[in-house]
Amino acid sequence: MDTVSTAIGGALLAKALPAEKRGPSGVGCVALASALPDADMFAELFVNDPLGTLTQHRAFTHSILGAVVMAPLIALVYWRYGKDKDYRRLLGLALLGLGWHMFTDLATSWGTMVFYPFNRDRVVWDLLFIIDFIFSFILLAPQLLAWVYRERGRALRRGSLIWAAMAAFSALVVNLVSMFLARDFNWRVFGVLAALGATIVLLPALGGWGFRHESSAFCRWGVAALASYIAVCSVAHFFALRRVEQMAKERGLEAQALAALPQPLSPLRWSGLVLAPEGVYQGFLNVLDGERLRFQFFPTEENGYVARARKLPEVQTYLWFARFPVARYRQEFGRHIVDYADVRFRGPVGRDTSFVFRVVFDARGELISSSFVNP
Repeated sequence: MDTVSTAIGGALLAKALPAEKRGPSGVGCVALASALPDADMFAELFVNDPLGTLTQHRAFTHSILGAVVMAPLIALVYWRYGKDKDYRRLLGLALLGLGWHMFTDLATSWGTMVFYPFNRDRVVWDLLFIIDFIFSFILLAPQLLAWVYRERGRALRRGSLIWAAMAAFSALVVNLVSMFLARDFNWRVFGVLAALGATIVLLPALGGWGFRHESSAFCRWGVAALASYIAVCSVAHFFALRRVEQMAKERGLEAQALAALPQPLSPLRWSGLVLAPEGVYQGFLNVLDGERLRFQFFPTEENGYVARARKLPEVQTYLWFARFPVARYRQEFGRHIVDYADVRFRGPVGRDTSFVFRVVFDARGELISSSFVNP
C-alpha cells in the first residue's frame, strides 16, 4: 500500500484508542511507525544493484525481524524527546504501527518478504489494489469528520472545505481510472461521488449527532468501516479465485500458479491469472455478473537467446519477483531482443506497466544491455 495511506491509517488506529492507551504521543508514534518501513525505497541508492527496486523494497524493514528491531528504537526516540515517558506504552504503539504497515502490504499483490532474512519468499494475500482509493478514503474520512464536528461554530466552513476537497479528489480518481481504462472522463460517476461526499459530510449533522461525540468515536466507526471493507474484499477474492480455478479446470490447463488480483476502484472487479508451461492466461471478471470467464493467452517464447537471457543474474532476480512472467523475442536492426513481462501488471486495456525487463544481444550473440524499459 502507498506510504501516505499507511501513515493516515496509523493515525486512525491511534485516535481510535482510549486516551489512556494512546497517551500524549500516541498518534505521532503510530503514524511514524506506519510510514517508516517504506524508507527502504531509498536503499537502492546506496547499493550497486540495478534491480534494487525489487531486491531492497519490502525486505528487512517489512519483516517480522525488522519490526522487532525497529519498534524499540522508535519508542526510544519518543521516550527521549517526546512528552510520553511510558516506554512500554510507546513500544506497544510502535509495534501497532509497524504491524499495520506489514498488514497493508501483505494485503496487496506486490509481495512482502515478511520472513526476511530467513526466507526471501514474497507473501501475498491479493486482497487490495496497490493504491486503493476506497481504502484510503475510509482511513481519512473519519478523521476529517471529527475535525469538522469538533466545534459547532466552525462546522459549516470546515464541512464546505472538506466537501470541496472530496470533490476535487473524486475528479482526480475518475480521471485516473478513465486513463487506466482508456475511456473519456465519466461525469456521471463524478457526480455520484461528489453527492456521496456531501452526504458523508452532512450525515453526522442530523440531530446534532456529530457534535455530541468525541473524535475517538468517529475513528472507531472508521476502524469498523475499514474492517467491513476488508471483509468484503476477502469474500470477493474467494469467489473470484474459485472462478479462475473453475475455468482453468474446464480448459484443462496445467496450472503452475493461479491468482485473482484486485483491480482499482471496486472490490468486485478482479484479474484472473493462470501460469501454464506454454504461457499465461488472463481474464477480467466481476464477481456479481456470473458471466463465463474469458481468458486471453500470452505465450512465452523459447529459443537459444531466451535461454541465454534466462541465465543472467538480473533475469534470475526478475523471475524471482515475477509471478506470471512471459518471455517475448524479436529481431530488430540485427539485434536479438528478449523482453520479460509480468502479466499481473497488465491492465484491462492491454498495456504493460514499466515492469518490463529487456535483454539485448548483438548480431554475434554478445550481450549489449539488460535493464527495465518503458513499453
